[in-house]
Amino acid sequence: MAITAERLPRSLISLEIEVEADRVEASMDKAARRLSARVRIPGFRPGKAPRSILERHVGRGALLQEALEELIPSVYNEALESEKIDAIAQPEFDLKSTEPLVVSATVPVRPQIDLKEYTALRAPKQTVDLTDEQVQETLTNIRRRYATLEPVDRPAQWNDHIRADVTVSVEGQAEPHEEHDAEFALREDGVVSLPGFAERMIGLARGGPYDITFDLPADYAGPELAGKKASYRITVHEVKGEILPELDDEFAQSLDEGFENAAALEERVRTDLRSELERRTRAAYQDEIVDLLVATAELDYPEVLVEREIDRQIDRESNHASHTQEGLDRWLEAIGSTLDEVRDGLRETADLAVRRALALGELVLAEKLEISDADVQAEVDRLVAQLTGEDADETRANAARQLFDTADSRDSIRNQLITQRALDRLDEICSQAEEDPDAAASARRGSRRRRGARAGDGDEPPATEAAADQPQATEPADAGPDAD
Repeated sequence: MAITAERLPRSLISLEIEVEADRVEASMDKAARRLSARVRIPGFRPGKAPRSILERHVGRGALLQEALEELIPSVYNEALESEKIDAIAQPEFDLKSTEPLVVSATVPVRPQIDLKEYTALRAPKQTVDLTDEQVQETLTNIRRRYATLEPVDRPAQWNDHIRADVTVSVEGQAEPHEEHDAEFALREDGVVSLPGFAERMIGLARGGPYDITFDLPADYAGPELAGKKASYRITVHEVKGEILPELDDEFAQSLDEGFENAAALEERVRTDLRSELERRTRAAYQDEIVDLLVATAELDYPEVLVEREIDRQIDRESNHASHTQEGLDRWLEAIGSTLDEVRDGLRETADLAVRRALALGELVLAEKLEISDADVQAEVDRLVAQLTGEDADETRANAARQLFDTADSRDSIRNQLITQRALDRLDEICSQAEEDPDAAASARRGSRRRRGARAGDGDEPPATEAAADQPQATEPADAGPDAD
Protein backbone atom coordinates (compact mmCIF):
# COMPACT_ATOMS: atom_id res chain seq x y z
CA MET A 1 0.00 0.00 0.00
CA ALA A 2 1.07 3.61 -0.59
CA ILE A 3 1.40 5.86 2.46
CA THR A 4 1.73 9.65 2.63
CA ALA A 5 2.37 11.29 6.02
CA GLU A 6 2.23 15.02 6.79
CA ARG A 7 2.91 16.77 10.08
CA LEU A 8 0.14 19.19 11.13
CA PRO A 9 -0.05 21.79 13.92
CA ARG A 10 -1.22 20.75 17.41
CA SER A 11 0.82 17.52 17.28
CA LEU A 12 -1.28 15.87 14.58
CA ILE A 13 -0.13 13.75 11.66
CA SER A 14 -2.22 13.33 8.54
CA LEU A 15 -1.94 9.88 6.98
CA GLU A 16 -3.23 9.02 3.52
CA ILE A 17 -3.26 5.30 2.79
CA GLU A 18 -4.01 3.85 -0.63
CA VAL A 19 -4.73 0.10 -0.44
CA GLU A 20 -3.95 -2.22 -3.33
CA ALA A 21 -6.95 -3.62 -5.20
CA ASP A 22 -5.86 -7.24 -4.63
CA ARG A 23 -5.83 -6.71 -0.87
CA VAL A 24 -9.28 -5.10 -0.98
CA GLU A 25 -10.62 -8.05 -2.93
CA ALA A 26 -9.09 -10.51 -0.47
CA SER A 27 -10.76 -8.62 2.39
CA MET A 28 -14.05 -8.68 0.50
CA ASP A 29 -13.76 -12.46 0.20
CA LYS A 30 -13.21 -12.81 3.96
CA ALA A 31 -16.07 -10.41 4.65
CA ALA A 32 -18.34 -12.49 2.38
CA ARG A 33 -17.61 -15.62 4.41
CA ARG A 34 -18.36 -13.79 7.68
CA LEU A 35 -21.49 -12.13 6.34
CA SER A 36 -22.93 -15.24 4.72
CA ALA A 37 -22.92 -16.94 8.11
CA ARG A 38 -25.25 -14.24 9.45
CA VAL A 39 -27.52 -13.66 6.44
CA ARG A 40 -30.25 -16.13 5.46
CA ILE A 41 -30.31 -16.70 1.69
CA PRO A 42 -33.00 -19.04 0.29
CA GLY A 43 -31.50 -22.24 -1.01
CA PHE A 44 -28.23 -22.00 0.91
CA ARG A 45 -27.21 -23.09 4.35
CA PRO A 46 -25.63 -20.38 6.60
CA GLY A 47 -22.10 -19.67 5.44
CA LYS A 48 -22.38 -21.60 2.20
CA ALA A 49 -23.66 -18.97 -0.26
CA PRO A 50 -21.07 -17.95 -2.89
CA ARG A 51 -19.82 -14.38 -2.77
CA SER A 52 -21.56 -13.49 -6.07
CA ILE A 53 -24.95 -14.63 -4.74
CA LEU A 54 -24.38 -12.89 -1.39
CA GLU A 55 -23.32 -9.67 -3.11
CA ARG A 56 -26.50 -9.63 -5.25
CA HIS A 57 -28.55 -10.28 -2.11
CA VAL A 58 -27.06 -7.64 0.25
CA GLY A 59 -25.42 -5.25 -2.20
CA ARG A 60 -21.78 -4.47 -2.80
CA GLY A 61 -21.93 -1.52 -0.39
CA ALA A 62 -22.87 -3.72 2.56
CA LEU A 63 -20.14 -6.21 1.68
CA LEU A 64 -17.55 -3.43 1.36
CA GLN A 65 -18.61 -2.00 4.73
CA GLU A 66 -18.11 -5.41 6.32
CA ALA A 67 -14.66 -5.66 4.76
CA LEU A 68 -13.61 -2.16 5.82
CA GLU A 69 -14.42 -2.79 9.48
CA GLU A 70 -11.49 -5.18 9.60
CA LEU A 71 -9.32 -3.82 6.78
CA ILE A 72 -9.06 -0.17 7.89
CA PRO A 73 -7.71 -0.87 11.41
CA SER A 74 -5.25 -3.34 9.90
CA VAL A 75 -3.81 -0.98 7.27
CA TYR A 76 -3.81 1.89 9.79
CA ASN A 77 -1.68 -0.06 12.28
CA GLU A 78 0.68 -1.09 9.48
CA ALA A 79 1.01 2.56 8.46
CA LEU A 80 1.86 3.58 12.04
CA GLU A 81 4.59 0.95 12.18
CA SER A 82 5.90 1.77 8.72
CA GLU A 83 6.10 5.52 9.40
CA LYS A 84 7.22 5.04 13.04
CA ILE A 85 4.34 7.14 14.34
CA ASP A 86 3.73 7.16 18.12
CA ALA A 87 -0.03 7.67 18.34
CA ILE A 88 -1.45 8.62 21.76
CA ALA A 89 -5.17 8.48 20.95
CA GLN A 90 -7.61 7.11 18.40
CA PRO A 91 -7.48 8.77 14.96
CA GLU A 92 -10.22 10.39 12.94
CA PHE A 93 -10.81 8.37 9.75
CA ASP A 94 -12.12 9.62 6.44
CA LEU A 95 -12.91 7.31 3.51
CA LYS A 96 -11.77 9.44 0.57
CA SER A 97 -12.57 6.93 -2.18
CA THR A 98 -13.39 3.25 -2.65
CA GLU A 99 -11.94 2.70 -6.14
CA PRO A 100 -9.09 2.82 -5.47
CA LEU A 101 -9.52 2.47 -1.71
CA VAL A 102 -8.00 5.58 -0.11
CA VAL A 103 -8.32 6.17 3.62
CA SER A 104 -7.10 9.25 5.48
CA ALA A 105 -6.43 9.35 9.22
CA THR A 106 -5.66 12.30 11.47
CA VAL A 107 -3.51 10.98 14.30
CA PRO A 108 -2.73 12.71 17.62
CA VAL A 109 0.92 12.12 18.52
CA ARG A 110 3.17 12.97 21.43
CA PRO A 111 3.79 16.67 22.06
CA GLN A 112 6.89 18.50 20.90
CA ILE A 113 8.40 20.67 23.63
CA ASP A 114 11.34 23.04 23.39
CA LEU A 115 12.27 24.69 26.69
CA LYS A 116 14.69 27.06 24.96
CA GLU A 117 17.37 28.52 27.25
CA TYR A 118 15.54 27.59 30.45
CA THR A 119 18.72 27.65 32.53
CA ALA A 120 18.86 31.43 31.97
CA LEU A 121 15.45 32.03 33.57
CA ARG A 122 15.54 34.24 36.65
CA ALA A 123 12.88 35.40 39.10
CA PRO A 124 13.65 37.04 42.47
CA LYS A 125 11.97 35.60 45.53
CA GLN A 126 9.69 37.69 47.70
CA THR A 127 10.48 38.12 51.37
CA VAL A 128 8.00 36.96 53.98
CA ASP A 129 6.69 39.93 55.97
CA LEU A 130 4.58 39.09 58.99
CA THR A 131 2.79 42.09 60.43
CA ASP A 132 1.49 42.69 63.95
CA GLU A 133 -1.96 43.24 62.42
CA GLN A 134 -1.94 39.67 61.06
CA VAL A 135 -0.96 38.31 64.46
CA GLN A 136 -3.67 40.29 66.23
CA GLU A 137 -6.27 39.24 63.68
CA THR A 138 -5.43 35.58 64.28
CA LEU A 139 -5.60 36.06 68.05
CA THR A 140 -9.00 37.69 67.61
CA ASN A 141 -10.19 34.71 65.59
CA ILE A 142 -9.06 32.38 68.40
CA ARG A 143 -11.00 34.49 70.92
CA ARG A 144 -14.06 34.29 68.66
CA ARG A 145 -14.16 30.53 69.11
CA TYR A 146 -14.94 31.15 72.77
CA ALA A 147 -17.13 34.22 72.37
CA THR A 148 -20.53 34.54 73.97
CA LEU A 149 -23.48 35.79 71.95
CA GLU A 150 -26.12 38.18 73.22
CA PRO A 151 -29.28 39.28 71.36
CA VAL A 152 -29.22 42.95 70.35
CA ASP A 153 -32.06 45.25 69.30
CA ARG A 154 -30.40 47.00 66.35
CA PRO A 155 -29.63 46.41 62.65
CA ALA A 156 -26.98 43.85 61.80
CA GLN A 157 -23.30 44.84 61.82
CA TRP A 158 -20.13 43.05 60.83
CA ASN A 159 -19.24 40.16 63.20
CA ASP A 160 -22.85 39.82 64.36
CA HIS A 161 -24.52 36.41 64.26
CA ILE A 162 -27.85 36.11 62.48
CA ARG A 163 -30.67 33.59 62.89
CA ALA A 164 -32.99 33.67 59.91
CA ASP A 165 -35.16 31.84 57.39
CA VAL A 166 -33.48 32.03 53.99
CA THR A 167 -34.67 31.08 50.53
CA VAL A 168 -32.22 31.50 47.64
CA SER A 169 -32.64 30.79 43.97
CA VAL A 170 -30.01 31.18 41.26
CA GLU A 171 -30.81 31.87 37.65
CA GLY A 172 -30.85 28.60 35.73
CA GLN A 173 -31.33 26.32 38.74
CA ALA A 174 -34.53 24.32 38.85
CA GLU A 175 -35.41 24.56 42.55
CA PRO A 176 -34.69 27.22 45.21
CA HIS A 177 -32.68 26.32 48.28
CA GLU A 178 -34.46 26.86 51.61
CA GLU A 179 -33.18 26.89 55.18
CA HIS A 180 -35.19 27.59 58.33
CA ASP A 181 -33.58 29.01 61.48
CA ALA A 182 -30.20 29.11 59.75
CA GLU A 183 -27.45 30.66 61.90
CA PHE A 184 -24.41 32.34 60.44
CA ALA A 185 -21.81 35.00 61.26
CA LEU A 186 -21.24 38.13 59.17
CA ARG A 187 -17.49 38.41 58.51
CA GLU A 188 -15.96 41.03 56.23
CA ASP A 189 -13.46 38.55 54.86
CA GLY A 190 -15.84 35.60 54.61
CA VAL A 191 -18.53 34.34 52.28
CA VAL A 192 -21.98 33.37 53.53
CA SER A 193 -23.95 31.31 51.02
CA LEU A 194 -22.78 33.18 47.89
CA PRO A 195 -20.47 36.18 47.31
CA GLY A 196 -22.35 39.42 47.94
CA PHE A 197 -24.97 38.02 50.31
CA ALA A 198 -23.25 38.94 53.61
CA GLU A 199 -22.68 42.54 52.49
CA ARG A 200 -26.39 42.94 51.82
CA MET A 201 -27.29 41.65 55.30
CA ILE A 202 -25.59 44.63 56.95
CA GLY A 203 -28.21 47.10 58.14
CA LEU A 204 -31.12 44.62 58.20
CA ALA A 205 -32.99 44.53 61.50
CA ARG A 206 -35.09 41.79 63.03
CA GLY A 207 -38.16 41.24 60.89
CA GLY A 208 -38.86 40.97 57.19
CA PRO A 209 -39.22 39.29 54.83
CA TYR A 210 -36.52 41.15 52.89
CA ASP A 211 -36.01 40.55 49.17
CA ILE A 212 -32.44 40.84 47.86
CA THR A 213 -31.32 40.37 44.26
CA PHE A 214 -27.80 40.74 42.87
CA ASP A 215 -25.51 39.38 40.17
CA LEU A 216 -22.77 36.93 41.07
CA PRO A 217 -19.22 37.88 39.98
CA ALA A 218 -18.42 37.14 36.34
CA ASP A 219 -15.16 35.50 37.48
CA TYR A 220 -16.81 33.36 40.17
CA ALA A 221 -14.93 30.10 40.68
CA GLY A 222 -17.99 27.98 39.84
CA PRO A 223 -18.47 28.48 36.08
CA GLU A 224 -22.03 27.19 36.28
CA LEU A 225 -22.90 30.12 38.61
CA ALA A 226 -20.60 32.87 37.31
CA GLY A 227 -22.50 36.00 36.28
CA LYS A 228 -25.87 34.49 37.23
CA LYS A 229 -28.55 36.42 39.16
CA ALA A 230 -29.08 35.35 42.79
CA SER A 231 -32.38 36.12 44.53
CA TYR A 232 -32.86 35.88 48.31
CA ARG A 233 -35.86 36.19 50.62
CA ILE A 234 -34.80 36.58 54.26
CA THR A 235 -36.78 36.77 57.47
CA VAL A 236 -34.49 37.77 60.36
CA HIS A 237 -35.49 36.21 63.66
CA GLU A 238 -32.57 37.37 65.79
CA VAL A 239 -29.43 39.51 65.67
CA LYS A 240 -26.72 38.60 68.17
CA GLY A 241 -23.58 40.52 69.06
CA GLU A 242 -20.26 38.89 70.01
CA ILE A 243 -18.60 39.33 73.39
CA LEU A 244 -14.99 38.17 73.16
CA PRO A 245 -12.99 36.90 76.16
CA GLU A 246 -10.07 39.01 77.32
CA LEU A 247 -6.70 38.05 75.85
CA ASP A 248 -4.97 37.40 79.18
CA ASP A 249 -2.98 34.64 80.89
CA GLU A 250 -6.14 32.95 82.17
CA PHE A 251 -7.55 32.70 78.65
CA ALA A 252 -4.27 31.31 77.25
CA GLN A 253 -4.14 28.66 79.99
CA SER A 254 -7.80 27.69 79.37
CA LEU A 255 -6.95 26.52 75.82
CA ASP A 256 -5.33 23.37 77.28
CA GLU A 257 -2.43 23.52 74.84
CA GLY A 258 0.31 24.09 77.36
CA PHE A 259 0.46 27.89 77.20
CA GLU A 260 1.73 29.39 80.44
CA ASN A 261 0.57 32.88 79.57
CA ALA A 262 -0.76 35.13 76.81
CA ALA A 263 2.77 35.87 75.61
CA ALA A 264 3.37 32.16 74.91
CA LEU A 265 0.09 31.98 72.97
CA GLU A 266 1.09 35.00 70.89
CA GLU A 267 4.51 33.51 70.17
CA ARG A 268 2.95 30.25 68.94
CA VAL A 269 0.56 32.19 66.72
CA ARG A 270 3.45 34.23 65.33
CA THR A 271 5.48 31.08 64.59
CA ASP A 272 2.57 29.26 62.93
CA LEU A 273 1.62 32.29 60.87
CA ARG A 274 5.16 32.72 59.62
CA SER A 275 5.29 29.05 58.59
CA GLU A 276 2.03 29.40 56.70
CA LEU A 277 3.13 32.61 55.01
CA GLU A 278 6.38 30.95 53.97
CA ARG A 279 4.39 28.02 52.53
CA ARG A 280 2.11 30.33 50.56
CA THR A 281 5.01 32.45 49.36
CA ARG A 282 6.84 29.34 48.24
CA ALA A 283 3.72 28.05 46.42
CA ALA A 284 3.22 31.44 44.72
CA TYR A 285 6.87 31.48 43.65
CA GLN A 286 6.56 27.99 42.22
CA ASP A 287 3.53 29.11 40.21
CA GLU A 288 5.47 32.10 38.93
CA ILE A 289 8.51 30.15 37.81
CA VAL A 290 6.45 27.37 36.20
CA ASP A 291 4.49 29.99 34.26
CA LEU A 292 7.80 31.63 33.36
CA LEU A 293 9.02 28.29 32.04
CA VAL A 294 5.78 27.85 30.06
CA ALA A 295 5.86 31.40 28.69
CA THR A 296 9.36 31.01 27.27
CA ALA A 297 8.93 27.47 25.91
CA GLU A 298 7.54 26.31 22.58
CA LEU A 299 4.79 23.75 23.12
CA ASP A 300 2.99 21.84 20.42
CA TYR A 301 0.47 19.35 21.81
CA PRO A 302 -2.76 17.68 20.67
CA GLU A 303 -6.14 18.90 21.84
CA VAL A 304 -6.91 15.42 23.14
CA LEU A 305 -4.68 16.11 26.17
CA VAL A 306 -6.85 19.10 27.08
CA GLU A 307 -10.01 17.03 26.63
CA ARG A 308 -8.61 14.36 28.94
CA GLU A 309 -7.71 16.97 31.54
CA ILE A 310 -11.28 18.29 31.35
CA ASP A 311 -12.53 14.74 31.85
CA ARG A 312 -10.30 14.39 34.92
CA GLN A 313 -11.52 17.67 36.42
CA ILE A 314 -15.17 16.78 35.84
CA ASP A 315 -14.60 13.39 37.43
CA ARG A 316 -13.05 14.98 40.50
CA GLU A 317 -15.53 17.82 40.90
CA SER A 318 -18.53 15.54 40.39
CA ASN A 319 -17.15 13.16 43.03
CA HIS A 320 -16.80 10.47 40.36
CA ALA A 321 -20.43 10.82 39.25
CA SER A 322 -19.14 10.90 35.68
CA HIS A 323 -18.34 7.20 35.83
CA THR A 324 -21.89 6.45 34.68
CA GLN A 325 -24.17 8.38 32.34
CA GLU A 326 -26.93 8.35 34.96
CA GLY A 327 -24.61 9.77 37.61
CA LEU A 328 -23.29 12.42 35.24
CA ASP A 329 -26.83 13.45 34.27
CA ARG A 330 -27.83 13.82 37.93
CA TRP A 331 -24.76 15.96 38.65
CA LEU A 332 -25.39 18.21 35.65
CA GLU A 333 -29.00 18.65 36.73
CA ALA A 334 -27.89 19.54 40.26
CA ILE A 335 -25.54 22.28 39.03
CA GLY A 336 -27.97 23.54 36.40
CA SER A 337 -25.57 23.23 33.45
CA THR A 338 -25.16 21.19 30.30
CA LEU A 339 -22.09 19.09 29.70
CA ASP A 340 -20.98 21.41 26.89
CA GLU A 341 -21.25 24.44 29.21
CA VAL A 342 -19.17 22.73 31.88
CA ARG A 343 -16.53 21.64 29.39
CA ASP A 344 -16.31 25.10 27.82
CA GLY A 345 -15.95 26.66 31.27
CA LEU A 346 -13.07 24.35 32.13
CA ARG A 347 -11.18 24.57 28.86
CA GLU A 348 -8.81 27.43 29.74
CA THR A 349 -7.80 26.07 33.14
CA ALA A 350 -7.39 22.57 31.68
CA ASP A 351 -5.23 23.94 28.85
CA LEU A 352 -3.03 25.75 31.38
CA ALA A 353 -2.71 22.58 33.49
CA VAL A 354 -1.57 20.64 30.41
CA ARG A 355 0.95 23.33 29.42
CA ARG A 356 2.40 23.43 32.92
CA ALA A 357 2.63 19.65 33.10
CA LEU A 358 4.26 19.36 29.70
CA ALA A 359 6.89 21.98 30.54
CA LEU A 360 7.69 20.35 33.89
CA GLY A 361 7.76 16.90 32.32
CA GLU A 362 10.29 18.10 29.75
CA LEU A 363 12.35 19.66 32.53
CA VAL A 364 12.47 16.26 34.22
CA LEU A 365 13.94 14.78 31.03
CA ALA A 366 16.31 17.67 30.38
CA GLU A 367 17.71 17.56 33.91
CA LYS A 368 17.69 13.75 34.06
CA LEU A 369 15.74 13.79 37.31
CA GLU A 370 14.82 10.44 38.80
CA ILE A 371 12.99 9.02 41.78
CA SER A 372 14.32 5.75 43.17
CA ASP A 373 12.30 2.94 44.72
CA ALA A 374 13.95 3.88 48.02
CA ASP A 375 12.57 7.43 47.66
CA VAL A 376 9.07 6.05 47.14
CA GLN A 377 9.40 3.68 50.08
CA ALA A 378 10.57 6.50 52.35
CA GLU A 379 7.51 8.54 51.37
CA VAL A 380 5.21 5.58 52.01
CA ASP A 381 6.77 5.19 55.47
CA ARG A 382 6.35 8.91 56.13
CA LEU A 383 2.68 8.84 55.12
CA VAL A 384 2.00 5.80 57.30
CA ALA A 385 3.70 7.45 60.30
CA GLN A 386 1.78 10.66 59.65
CA LEU A 387 -1.52 8.78 59.58
CA THR A 388 -0.96 6.51 62.56
CA GLY A 389 1.62 8.34 64.70
CA GLU A 390 5.16 7.31 65.47
CA ASP A 391 4.13 5.01 68.32
CA ALA A 392 1.33 3.11 66.52
CA ASP A 393 1.13 -0.64 67.15
CA GLU A 394 2.08 -3.00 64.34
CA THR A 395 -1.51 -3.98 63.48
CA ARG A 396 -2.59 -0.38 63.00
CA ALA A 397 0.54 0.50 61.07
CA ASN A 398 0.10 -2.48 58.72
CA ALA A 399 -3.54 -1.55 58.09
CA ALA A 400 -2.51 1.99 57.21
CA ARG A 401 0.30 0.74 55.01
CA GLN A 402 -2.19 -1.14 52.85
CA LEU A 403 -3.66 2.22 51.83
CA PHE A 404 -0.36 3.44 50.38
CA ASP A 405 1.62 0.34 49.52
CA THR A 406 -0.16 -0.56 46.28
CA ALA A 407 1.02 -0.28 42.70
CA ASP A 408 -1.35 2.61 41.92
CA SER A 409 -0.47 4.47 45.11
CA ARG A 410 3.24 4.04 44.48
CA ASP A 411 2.86 5.37 40.94
CA SER A 412 0.98 8.38 42.29
CA ILE A 413 3.61 8.96 44.97
CA ARG A 414 6.41 8.66 42.41
CA ASN A 415 4.67 11.23 40.19
CA GLN A 416 4.25 13.67 43.10
CA LEU A 417 7.89 13.25 44.12
CA ILE A 418 9.25 13.78 40.61
CA THR A 419 7.02 16.84 40.19
CA GLN A 420 8.35 18.31 43.43
CA ARG A 421 11.91 17.51 42.42
CA ALA A 422 11.37 19.33 39.12
CA LEU A 423 9.95 22.32 41.00
CA ASP A 424 12.93 22.30 43.36
CA ARG A 425 15.34 22.23 40.43
CA LEU A 426 13.49 25.04 38.67
CA ASP A 427 13.64 26.99 41.95
CA GLU A 428 17.42 26.53 42.03
CA ILE A 429 17.71 27.82 38.47
CA CYS A 430 15.38 30.81 38.74
CA SER A 431 16.49 32.05 42.16
CA GLN A 432 20.08 32.66 41.05
CA ALA A 433 21.31 36.22 40.63
CA GLU A 434 20.03 37.73 37.39
CA GLU A 435 22.60 37.96 34.62
CA ASP A 436 20.37 40.07 32.36
CA PRO A 437 17.78 41.96 34.44
CA ASP A 438 16.00 43.40 31.38
CA ALA A 439 15.55 40.01 29.77
CA ALA A 440 14.41 38.43 33.03
CA ALA A 441 11.87 41.23 33.61
CA SER A 442 10.54 40.79 30.08
CA ALA A 443 10.16 37.04 30.61
CA ARG A 444 8.31 37.61 33.88
CA ARG A 445 5.91 40.00 32.18
CA GLY A 446 5.21 37.32 29.61
CA SER A 447 4.62 34.85 32.41
CA ARG A 448 2.14 37.18 34.11
CA ARG A 449 0.30 37.79 30.85
CA ARG A 450 0.06 34.08 30.28
CA ARG A 451 -1.17 33.48 33.81
CA GLY A 452 -3.77 36.24 33.47
CA ALA A 453 -5.03 34.94 30.16
CA ARG A 454 -5.39 31.40 31.42
CA ALA A 455 -6.84 31.47 34.93
CA GLY A 456 -5.65 28.90 37.45
CA ASP A 457 -5.61 28.94 41.24
CA GLY A 458 -2.01 27.70 41.38
CA ASP A 459 -2.28 26.38 44.94
CA GLU A 460 -1.02 22.99 43.83
CA PRO A 461 2.07 22.15 41.80
CA PRO A 462 1.24 20.95 38.31
CA ALA A 463 1.11 17.18 37.98
CA THR A 464 3.27 15.71 35.25
CA GLU A 465 0.71 12.95 34.69
CA ALA A 466 -1.52 15.51 32.96
CA ALA A 467 1.06 15.58 30.19
CA ALA A 468 1.09 11.84 29.77
CA ASP A 469 -1.49 9.90 27.88
CA GLN A 470 -4.26 10.78 30.33
CA PRO A 471 -4.95 14.05 31.08
CA GLN A 472 -10.87 21.64 37.89
CA ALA A 473 -16.37 22.32 36.63
CA THR A 474 -16.38 23.14 40.16
CA GLU A 475 -19.28 22.11 42.30
CA PRO A 476 -21.87 24.81 42.72
CA ALA A 477 -21.58 26.59 46.02
CA ASP A 478 -24.24 25.49 48.44
CA ALA A 479 -26.66 28.36 48.23
CA GLY A 480 -27.60 28.02 51.88
CA PRO A 481 -26.29 30.48 54.49
CA ASP A 482 -24.17 27.84 56.22
CA ALA A 483 -21.82 27.56 53.24
CA ASP A 484 -18.55 29.42 53.52
